[in-house]
Amino acid sequence: MIPNDFSTDGNSLHHNLGNKGSVCTIRVGSRSLPLYPLVIVGLGLLNTILLLTAIVIGIYCGQASEVSAPHQITVQALIVEVKQLQVMQTDAIKAQEEAQQALKKELMSHQQLKLQLEQNKTLSNNIQRQLETLHVEKATLQSDTSDTEGSCGRCLPGWFLANTTCYFHSKSTSNPLKNWHDSRADCIRRGANLTVIDSLEEQLNLHEALPRLDPSIRPWWSKPGGVWFGLSDIQSEGNWVWLNNVTLQGEGYWIPGEPNDYGQREDCAALMVMKNPRAAWFDADCQGEKEWLCEMEPN
Repeated sequence: MIPNDFSTDGNSLHHNLGNKGSVCTIRVGSRSLPLYPLVIVGLGLLNTILLLTAIVIGIYCGQASEVSAPHQITVQALIVEVKQLQVMQTDAIKAQEEAQQALKKELMSHQQLKLQLEQNKTLSNNIQRQLETLHVEKATLQSDTSDTEGSCGRCLPGWFLANTTCYFHSKSTSNPLKNWHDSRADCIRRGANLTVIDSLEEQLNLHEALPRLDPSIRPWWSKPGGVWFGLSDIQSEGNWVWLNNVTLQGEGYWIPGEPNDYGQREDCAALMVMKNPRAAWFDADCQGEKEWLCEMEPN
């Protein structure tokens, strides 16, 4: 036997059977209500709650998307900036390489110019040496010519002719050595004076005509080496003046390191014929005894 109803918390559920089938009801208090409409209403409420929940979730997600959008824009902007920096870096590297190439070309040009200058300097030195050689050859020829003409009576006996001047070298006789002042006095007694060397040509002529010192036998600074000639700084130290009262022009033909006024009393110039005609003069004590060289015009 099946019960017609059951009760839960004062509510009764009835099954009424009729001609058309069965109808389920629920008793609420003193009233009986059909069961199916209540279920439909409950489902509707449930759908409403779910819809509201979906709306709330959608709103939340939209807000979250709006919050995240600026971040996405920032990342995209950073990507664009990085690409721009890469382009700038590439341009900078290219410019640096071009600058290095230009610098390399300039360095090569500088090296070529330096080499050209060195070659020009070498050429100039060679030309200068050739000129000096020609001067020496010219002086030698003139000396040979002078020796030939010397027998023609243009110079006194014991004198030699170099170019257009007659010279007396004390070593050509048995004369003893003299100091600078006595040497000058001897030249004056002979109607001449100590030699004034006023040109490179004359210096070269004397270099070829006078006996040459052999350094292996005697160093040039040994006493009483050298030949007095007409140059001194007796009146004013360092101001070298010829006997004709003309101040020495240019650097002269001093041996390297001369004049040095050693002992603060070397005021007279002497000549030492060695290898280089441009390095033949030195200063010495005027009281020292040496050979001497006089000059005078030919007859």
